[in-house]
Amino acid sequence: MKIINNLISFLLALIVMAVSITVSLYFFGLLSQSAVPDFFAALYGSWEAGIVTLILFLAASLLLYPFFISKKIKSTRIISSESGDISITISALKNLIRDRVMINRKIEDISIEIEDMPEGINIILNGNLTVPGDLPHISQEIQNDLKEHVKETVGIDVNKVEILIQDVKKKKKFPSTSE
Repeated sequence: MKIINNLISFLLALIVMAVSITVSLYFFGLLSQSAVPDFFAALYGSWEAGIVTLILFLAASLLLYPFFISKKIKSTRIISSESGDISITISALKNLIRDRVMINRKIEDISIEIEDMPEGINIILNGNLTVPGDLPHISQEIQNDLKEHVKETVGIDVNKVEILIQDVKKKKKFPSTSE
């Protein structure tokens, strides 16, 4: 949808530029005084021109539509009962996950994406991992820990936890001094 909106924006910008140049030339007297009225007179009764202008109107309406709808805060439902729903925002869930990962594991420069699915959520972690050992084992521990922590804390099922390790750093061990 974003590509379509960008394409429509681009085409409408070209049309506005062409119209503004034509009108400027007309106002500066560089275009004959009868050119613009003759152009519109030639299009009078033309159904093709009417369809083109309706398409332009609909395209402009598509671009303006997002400004008139309310932006809903992204959240996921925790509990649904007859009294109502209890939800948590995606940003609050990201903060919960970030805090848990930073407490238990050494992932730095972390970014978190959350996909809300009908059967639960998918968590995607990106970051630099500081490890003292086995990467697959540490990554699996992070996955299992996050699944359990989110389920226990918030009550949301976690389908999967994807981890993209962008860089691996080893802990620097200082030599022990013996006296």
